[in-house]
Amino acid sequence: MTKRSSLLMLAFVLALSMLLTACGSGGAGSSESPGKETATPGTDQPEGQQEQTLSGTITVWVHPYVSEEKKNDMKAVFDGVISEYNSKYPDVKVKLEEIPWKNREQKILTALAAGNGPDVFYQLPDQIPQFASKDVLEPLGPYMDDNQMDDFTPGALAAGTYQDTLYALPILQEAQLMFYNADIIKEIGEDPSALPQTWDEFNVWAEKAVAKGYYARDFNGGSACCNATLYPILWQQGGDVIDGNGEIVINNEAGVRTFQMIKDMYDKGWIPKDSISNQDQSAEFLSGKMLAVWGSGFTQTVLKEEKFNYAAGPPLTGAEQASFGTVGMFAVPKNSKNKQAAVEFIKVLTNTEAQKKFNKLATYIPTRKSASSIYEGDKDMEIFLEVTAYTRPGVMSPVARTIMPKIQAELAAMLEGGKSPQEAADAAAKAIQDDMNKS
Repeated sequence: MTKRSSLLMLAFVLALSMLLTACGSGGAGSSESPGKETATPGTDQPEGQQEQTLSGTITVWVHPYVSEEKKNDMKAVFDGVISEYNSKYPDVKVKLEEIPWKNREQKILTALAAGNGPDVFYQLPDQIPQFASKDVLEPLGPYMDDNQMDDFTPGALAAGTYQDTLYALPILQEAQLMFYNADIIKEIGEDPSALPQTWDEFNVWAEKAVAKGYYARDFNGGSACCNATLYPILWQQGGDVIDGNGEIVINNEAGVRTFQMIKDMYDKGWIPKDSISNQDQSAEFLSGKMLAVWGSGFTQTVLKEEKFNYAAGPPLTGAEQASFGTVGMFAVPKNSKNKQAAVEFIKVLTNTEAQKKFNKLATYIPTRKSASSIYEGDKDMEIFLEVTAYTRPGVMSPVARTIMPKIQAELAAMLEGGKSPQEAADAAAKAIQDDMNKS
């Protein structure tokens, strides 16, 4: 492998790790002296809307949102947020601490249970039901009258809402697309400017690519992250895992059809044989052995920087159009000793200017409409802005995290030949029901 390919491979591994932040669970921190909160007497306003004199300390836990090369730039973004916040609340000390993505859920829950957790921390959509059902999160609605909530995109706010209660303010959105090797497209006699829009169209390309010795696409079955593997295909086929009424539907007709599609791709050689266990098939794409990969805006940035000959196309449409796209949010724990100061901080952290700087650097999509101008004229990013209209943040259930490895285990059993698509889907449904019963 050439030096350029090695560098690109390294970048793709990083891109994958960024993608998997939507799936993994990820430091120490403490909330020091409680802030003094002096409400205006004789008012019936909610606590969050009273006039406050804020002081004390808040601890903010963040994660490595960018590559090591951009770490200092991201620190400057956070420093700017803290400076803006302190211009309004000079008596509040902000302690910003970065913790790794790995095992972050357990670290946060353990710290909060011990009473020494952060006052502000990062959440993803499928964590909101989990944390809210444990009564860990502070409801934010009473604090939001002055926060221009109509400026947030509805989907981003919905991602931070559970049972009609807002628990987190969003700072970033992600959408995922199909990225194609433009050289392979030309070799199979197709046009990189006319990419597949539907599964039927993609299947024609896939057959041509496989006939010439290429893989059609990736399927990282060993990642135990269904957001990046099964779920988008399932949604595109009109299926779901748990419906809006809380019913398990992964093994209905659409679900079984999706399991069958994945088995067919495996049996036909459209996806690599290591799709059962591999967590990263970027090597096949980077070395020119694969027609397409599923990726995010960070993936696109890497490809542009490395001058890789690619074409970006929309998520494929089956019964409907759908993509996975996480929403990154900041929440305040219910047991914070300085809740008002913490809420005011996340208002600044998610305001228009902060979102512009954060998302431009991290290559995500802002959740405030007023910040979307950062990508005006950027044709490569405009497609992501379009896709956010139909992205889904995953399964919104308290068991969202625990069921993913169990579903992937059933997919693996199917690909290995031990179960039929119907049997694998039924077993996944049973595993989900067992987790829901425990929950």
